[in-house]
Amino acid sequence: MDITASIAELAHSRGFSLIELISVLAIGLLLLSVGMPNLRQFSAGNLQQSEINTLVTHFHLARSEAVKQATRVVLCPSDDSEVCDGSFNWSGGFIIFADANSNRHRDREEPLIRIYQSDFESQVSINSTYSRRRLTYQPDGSSPGSNVTITFCNPDDIIAPKAIIISNSGRPRISERRPDGSPLSCS
Repeated sequence: MDITASIAELAHSRGFSLIELISVLAIGLLLLSVGMPNLRQFSAGNLQQSEINTLVTHFHLARSEAVKQATRVVLCPSDDSEVCDGSFNWSGGFIIFADANSNRHRDREEPLIRIYQSDFESQVSINSTYSRRRLTYQPDGSSPGSNVTITFCNPDDIIAPKAIIISNSGRPRISERRPDGSPLSCS
């Protein structure tokens, strides 16, 4: 009888009561509800930073190709991966090409240096200032014209916007403010 009593006692001591199970589930749901917005914000921030890093890398590539090939190199938004689409929206992707005839438009005989198509077009909005639809690098690495600001925004506004600002010298820098010091705007 000692063996049966100890087996019954062991089986009874290993389970959870309904109250304990409901308490654990309630605490788990509470922690999940507190942590979920932070997870969305963390994920959106990582995605934004990834897209910023990708574009900065391509600015450096275009600049170095202009110097290396001793020709003008153009970066511009492109939805079809062939020609510049003339918009200010870089979210869908962009192309880099050597502009042999200096017309700032890609002709069929001008080679593409790089094509980038974003998989995150609906999750990150990327727009340049209205004065610059494309960026041209000269053979000396400079980018003449006005400075260009490319702003990265989250469509849900769960993170603050960031921007890449390219100076006339052709160097990109990342900022959380406009060149004049005012806050960035996504509208």
